[in-house]
Amino acid sequence: MSSILDCSFCAALFLPHEKSGAVKDMFRKLADTEVMVPVQFWDEMTELLLAALKRDRFKHADTMEINRLLTMYHFSTEVSFGGDYMSRLFDLAGLYDLGAREAAYLELAVRKRASLGTLNGKLRAACLKAGIETLL
Repeated sequence: MSSILDCSFCAALFLPHEKSGAVKDMFRKLADTEVMVPVQFWDEMTELLLAALKRDRFKHADTMEINRLLTMYHFSTEVSFGGDYMSRLFDLAGLYDLGAREAAYLELAVRKRASLGTLNGKLRAACLKAGIETLL
């Protein structure tokens, strides 16, 4: 089965989180499976690393190393756009009280019939209601 990972899940690899150990274990298990991310994943991850830089949690070299490590996973980046896509996001966002970014991860999981790795409580709850398996 394919899996989709969101930014919160991947960030636990390098930012302290109570589930960091479990996320690292899950990444090992996902090594031989298809892992997808929506295109905005890369914007979100960049934004997260920029914020960490501004707070002096990382140095520039650290962020470049994190980027290198993330790209080693060879995530399949799903690019979706247009009116039909927006309609699906509006429907999911309204149905599950999500923002557009959260709805994009759920939309991809629904469309690809994939499990979703997230540490976002609201997105996790939406997955459970929508019948989408979650990692962890």
